Amino acid sequence: MSTGGGATRPPDGIAEGHWRAVGAWRRHASPLSLIVFGVVIVLGLTGFLGREHDWVATADGVELSVHAPEIIRNGEFFEMRIRVESDRTLEELAIGVDQTLWEDFTVNTLIPAATDEVSEDGEFRFTFGEQPGEFMLKIDLQVNPDILGGNEGVITLYDGDRELASVTVGMTVLP
Repeated sequence: MSTGGGATRPPDGIAEGHWRAVGAWRRHASPLSLIVFGVVIVLGLTGFLGREHDWVATADGVELSVHAPEIIRNGEFFEMRIRVESDRTLEELAIGVDQTLWEDFTVNTLIPAATDEVSEDGEFRFTFGEQPGEFMLKIDLQVNPDILGGNEGVITLYDGDRELASVTVGMTVLP
C-alpha cells in the first residue's frame, strides 16, 4: 500500500523491529544450549543417566546371574538376561520372578519361550524342562511411563519345586 511518497507501510501489527537487521549477537544461538548438551553428554558417560549391573548368586554347584540396568529412564526399552550355569543337568529348570520386580514394566519378548508359565504366590514362574549345564533367558521389557523411583524383587532358580539359588534385583527408574 502506498502512502503517497512512494514508501510502503508495513501491515498492522508489524513493527520496524520485525524486519530490520538485528545485531551480531542476536543472530546466533545462545551458548546455553551447547552447555546443556555438554552436561548431558558428561552425565551419560559417567553412568549417572543409566548403567547396567550383574547380580550373581551361587549355591550347590549352580550359578544364577542376572544382567540388567541398575538405573534406567522412564519409558525406555531394555534387556534383562538371566544365565544359569550348573555342574549337573537340571531335570525341570524353572525361573521365578517376583511380581514386584516387573510391576509397571511391559514384557515384550521372552526367548526361549517357556513350556509353562504360571503366576502364583506373588511370583511369575517360567518352566523350561530339562536343561544340561548352561541356560540363558533373554527378556525384552519396557518401563511404563507411570513408574517413578524403581522396583525391587527376587529372581529364583528352581529345579522342579526345589529352590536352588536366588538373587535380589533392584532397579532405579529416573523420570
